[in-house]
Amino acid sequence: MRQILLSLVFFLFLIPQAKSTHIVGGEITYRCLGNNQYEITLTVYRDCYNGVPWFDNPARVAIYDNDWSLIESLNLPLVGGSDTIPVELTNPCLTVPPDVCVHRQSYTRIIDLPFSPGGYTIVYQRCCRNMLIRNIPDPLNTGISIIAEIGEDALLECNNGAVFNNWPPVAICVHQPIDFDHSASDPDGDSLVYRLCTPLNGPDSLNPAPNPPFPGPYLEVEWKDPPYNLGNVLGGDPLTIDPHTGVMTGVPNTIGNFVVGVCVDEYRDGEVISTTRRDFQYNVADCGEPTAAYFAPEIICDTLAVRFINQSSDATFMRWYFDWPNLTPTTTSFSPIHTFPDTGSYMVALIANPNDPCSDTMIQEIVLTQTFIEAGLETSFQDCDSSGLTVQALDLSVDSIFGLGAWMWTLTAPDGSTQSSEEHMPQFVVEYEGDYQLQLIASGANGCPDTALVDFFAAIPNLDGLQAEYNICYGDSIFLYPDAPEQYMYSWSPAVSLSDPTAGNPLAFPLDSTLYQVTVSSDLCDRMGMVQVNLVDFGDLAATATPDRIYAGETTQLQALFDGASSFFWEPSDLVSDPNAQAPTSMPPVTTTYTVTAQLSSGCSNSTSVTVLVLSPECDDPYIFFPTAFTPNGDGENDELKLEGRFAEEVYWVIYSRWGEKVFEAFSLDDRWDGTFNGKEMPTETYGYYLKVRCVDGHELVKKGNVSLLR
Repeated sequence: MRQILLSLVFFLFLIPQAKSTHIVGGEITYRCLGNNQYEITLTVYRDCYNGVPWFDNPARVAIYDNDWSLIESLNLPLVGGSDTIPVELTNPCLTVPPDVCVHRQSYTRIIDLPFSPGGYTIVYQRCCRNMLIRNIPDPLNTGISIIAEIGEDALLECNNGAVFNNWPPVAICVHQPIDFDHSASDPDGDSLVYRLCTPLNGPDSLNPAPNPPFPGPYLEVEWKDPPYNLGNVLGGDPLTIDPHTGVMTGVPNTIGNFVVGVCVDEYRDGEVISTTRRDFQYNVADCGEPTAAYFAPEIICDTLAVRFINQSSDATFMRWYFDWPNLTPTTTSFSPIHTFPDTGSYMVALIANPNDPCSDTMIQEIVLTQTFIEAGLETSFQDCDSSGLTVQALDLSVDSIFGLGAWMWTLTAPDGSTQSSEEHMPQFVVEYEGDYQLQLIASGANGCPDTALVDFFAAIPNLDGLQAEYNICYGDSIFLYPDAPEQYMYSWSPAVSLSDPTAGNPLAFPLDSTLYQVTVSSDLCDRMGMVQVNLVDFGDLAATATPDRIYAGETTQLQALFDGASSFFWEPSDLVSDPNAQAPTSMPPVTTTYTVTAQLSSGCSNSTSVTVLVLSPECDDPYIFFPTAFTPNGDGENDELKLEGRFAEEVYWVIYSRWGEKVFEAFSLDDRWDGTFNGKEMPTETYGYYLKVRCVDGHELVKKGNVSLLR
């Protein structure tokens, strides 16, 4: 029994989390009965195949005032069975697609709505939408909010909401025009204006059926844009609705399910008194209209046997007629090969689904003839300039029976790229050296073709390897064209400062920046090129040391002064903090001369030096100072005894009482005596001291004396 109870509790826990994947759409309409009584009708649509669970029983509806305060939560019971919306196609040749089915369920209740400023909003919410929807992201986590707004003017005037006359077709056909009357009726005779509107979002899969439904305002669904948005909800020719008649038109081009929203506004005395919203789904399917289609050349040369390629669709039976409108010869083969009795013109018909109301026919004329043309061509070379070599194509084709009718020229370059022309004798411009092939397909006036080919070599000087600019240092030289092809002739200018102005790759050693021009010649054409050689102005390089006079153990800041350098290097490198820095620091032990080398990205370099003088202070006063008195009285002045000596490297000093007792001992410059011994203040008197110091230059100082303690 305990296990059964636990299972029941677990089942009840799951019920509120049940995720619905069936919502197709819906609407809420209202009718005023007088005396603040309103009949509310909720209509909900679900997918028969792709949705769970069944319709809500009861349907939970909430009434909110203008401030989104809950006025009443209603349970609308499910009464009677649901309707299955029939799938109707206006074209009898179209086939109803499989697995398209929509159920409809209506809920009705009379409620009391006394006048309230701002009116009321009635809402039903559910998650989630059909998983096959294409025009919104994440449909399995996108809910629906079906609302009716009854404004204060509608309450005062006992208004009746507009009611749509028909539910849209369950299925529409891809690439077929939509022509649906989406009009509504209004018992009050108000003026109705129609528009597409974005459907409202609702709860998610975590709380698919909130009770009561959430208060607003309600967010609109997010379109999967691009390509879908309110201006194009289906793709193809955009869906539109006539604002005056409610007629909806468009041509979808994508198979799938699509969310659509339609709003109808009621105008009374020029003002909107109420709006009815409808949220629905279009199922765009391939409805299978039969189409007859085939391929065969319109002109067939030198054969009487013709193969016909059947390209028909959605047809179960085919019949061919090869001398239409004569009914013979004929065949029911799918893609036949037919042998005609002689050359001439024939009308060939293909009928898909013959003797059927939904048949389709394609008729095409084909001509069987013989080839008499002999294609021929040659080439000549015209101008050659900076754009390339001009090749003149010459047609030598002959057709003594029908004469010439058409030309198709194709020039193929060494890299496989092509140029084409249908002119009689076109010109082509080729840019690069290499082997080319020119093809001519010449057709006689009867349409029969013949092909001729010619190969040629275009000796066009190639300057791709010529570099436009070099940067060199003063006094350096450079080769101008290392990849110069050897088969051409060269002429460089200015010739001065060149090793050989007729060489393909001369050595240049200019004294100033120079622009060199080269003419490269072949048997067909000359090409011009230029090379700019820049002598790099290195400028002035300076080096500083701050300070440039220091004592041993002190630091100096070095700096190289030069704009545009790509790198620096200091020597001696072991004495600087970073030999590659522009401004390193250094602590030289002795007087040192530093050399810095600056280098440009061009490879040019320059060097300069700076000297740092290292002074050697005496290892004695005033550089080593030990006081002769101190006053440890707590006044903050001279309260401690301390050795001063910034050049001291090793330190030892000791204090003795007048009886020779050691009262303090120091091993560092940071050590200090505060006038106490073993935690007790020493009396005012004279004490002896001994100190030994080794300075940074290696010298030592040994000293004895007296120091006075004064309180």
